Amino acid sequence: MPRQPGHKRGYAASAAVAFPRVEAFLDAIVGSIATHDMTIVRSGDCFEIASPYGAANLKVEPGILHLSVETDSRPALNRLKHALVGPISFIAASEDLVFEWTGDETGLTPLEDLRVLRVRRASQLTPRVRRIVFTGEDLFRFDREDQLHCRLIFQPRGVVSPRWPALNDRGHIVWPEHGKLATRVYTIRAIDPAQGQITIDFALHEHAGPATRWAVEASEGDIVGIVGPAAEGPKPAQFYVLAGDETGLPGIARILGRLGADVRGVAFIEMDGAHEIQPLVHPPDVEVRWLDRKGAEPGTTALLADAVRSVIWPADLGEAFFWGGCEHRTFRQIHRHLRNDVGLPRQRQVFYSHWHRSLSEEQIVAVGGEAYLPD
Repeated sequence: MPRQPGHKRGYAASAAVAFPRVEAFLDAIVGSIATHDMTIVRSGDCFEIASPYGAANLKVEPGILHLSVETDSRPALNRLKHALVGPISFIAASEDLVFEWTGDETGLTPLEDLRVLRVRRASQLTPRVRRIVFTGEDLFRFDREDQLHCRLIFQPRGVVSPRWPALNDRGHIVWPEHGKLATRVYTIRAIDPAQGQITIDFALHEHAGPATRWAVEASEGDIVGIVGPAAEGPKPAQFYVLAGDETGLPGIARILGRLGADVRGVAFIEMDGAHEIQPLVHPPDVEVRWLDRKGAEPGTTALLADAVRSVIWPADLGEAFFWGGCEHRTFRQIHRHLRNDVGLPRQRQVFYSHWHRSLSEEQIVAVGGEAYLPD
């Protein structure tokens, strides 16, 4: 959090990163950092950042990006470095940036926000959605309506004493000696920290990745790690438009269940067949429209984009808010429509490319922002 007058933090470090094309990536970098539960205030070429781990600053000079971090706890120092290094490295993957920090060093430290979850029960909600209820301790940090997503770290089945990744002094992840664990980002469908429960709905894909395979086989007692939360939620509005495929459905369902009874709007949900329709709680003046692919491959239709194009928006766009999550191609189409045709302000929308039809998450990370950003 921001420093209070007279308060000196116990740990600090800084880095000057050679970055010839920093201006070309700056807006995307700042936007990405902000989605990871960070509050950013800009003053000229300087950015002051408040986070759950501590305070940070970004300063831009021609060809150089200056970073500085300050924290009150030892593990938080490397965690805050990672909160900057991760998004910057991803957005600017093509630039092969090198981060060399000076200042305090703390050695390998655990992920400060890591919690351990165990499967309590798993059930088939619909043919393409598997619901898993997890139990864990100290989950209150994840009970946020403004940060809906988390990252799950999957342990092999049967592991009794799990080993978890750590963070080094460069802010990079160091995996256990037995190798890298599979991870994926998911929406928290429901959470009850008082009962120590988190519910995740897994969309099942025909070409199963590691998370889908894990979810299909999950049984009571299986272990995952969870870090976060991140990725922003809805903002107050009078008119809501929500749009997503199976991967966006958990977020849409959670948002609908929390909206006030007096709001208006529409939610578009793409699925495959009437058997995928779920009963959803929603305000009386928010219509839920299920868009049936009728056997078409996910990510290949124009259903979702066409539905969003049909919306009649209020004259005052300050009263409106859009939230969505879907495949990358559809994400780009809708994003262009919201920007060019609707003119919806950036602060009145939260929209994510949840998956890419042609790329795995590992491939997206290797490509960087080019495979994730709208344009």
